[in-house]
Amino acid sequence: MSKTSQTPATTQAQIEEGKQYIVLPTYPSPEKEVIEFFSFNCPSCFRFETKYHGTNLIAKALPEEMKVKRYHLLDFGALAMELSEAWAIANVLGIEDKASEALYDAVQKDRTIKTADDIKTVFAKLGVDEETYEKTKNSFLVKAFMAQQADAIKEMQPSSIPSIIVNRKFYINSSGLDTSNDDAYIADYVRVATFLASLDPNVKTNAKNKK
Repeated sequence: MSKTSQTPATTQAQIEEGKQYIVLPTYPSPEKEVIEFFSFNCPSCFRFETKYHGTNLIAKALPEEMKVKRYHLLDFGALAMELSEAWAIANVLGIEDKASEALYDAVQKDRTIKTADDIKTVFAKLGVDEETYEKTKNSFLVKAFMAQQADAIKEMQPSSIPSIIVNRKFYINSSGLDTSNDDAYIADYVRVATFLASLDPNVKTNAKNKK
C-alpha cells in the first residue's frame, strides 16, 4: 500500500446505518448506556472477553458518563438460568470482573461446571462461601438484577452473542466490521461503539462517519 500524502496508510470504512449498525425499533434508554448480551456458554463471548478484551476496550473509549451493563442470556446452553443467577450475584457482591474470568475459565477451558454446585465451588475459590452465595441469591437486589436482565433481553431480543447495543437503540452489526485480522476487528468494534455513543438516540438518522 502506498504511503503517500494523498493516500492514508489505513483506510477505514464509513460507518453507515445498515452496515456496521442497525437502529432498533425500541425506546432509547433514559440514561446513557452500553449493554452487552453474553453467555458463559458461548465460545465467541469467551474469545471476545478474554482474548480481545473487547468489553474493557469499549468501556475505556466511551465517554465517562456512559454506563456499561452486561446481561447474561437466560436460556443459552447448559445451566443457563443458574449461570445468569451467578452473574447477578457477582454484580451485587461487586466481584463481576473476577467472577467473569473464573466462570469463563470453568465453563470454556476447564469444563468443570456440570451442576449448580460446581458454580458455588467457583465462587468459593473467590472467597464467597455457600451461605453467602445462597443468601445473596435470595436477596431483593439479585431478584431485581435478574428482572432487569429478563426485561432487557425481551425488549432488545439479541439474535446472536456477544451483542453490543448502545443506548438501547443502536445494535452493532459485527458482520459489518473489519474482519481482516483480530486487531482490526476489535479496533473497528471500539470505533463504531464510540461513534454510536455520540449519536442522539431520539433522532432518526442515517448518519455516516467520514473519519
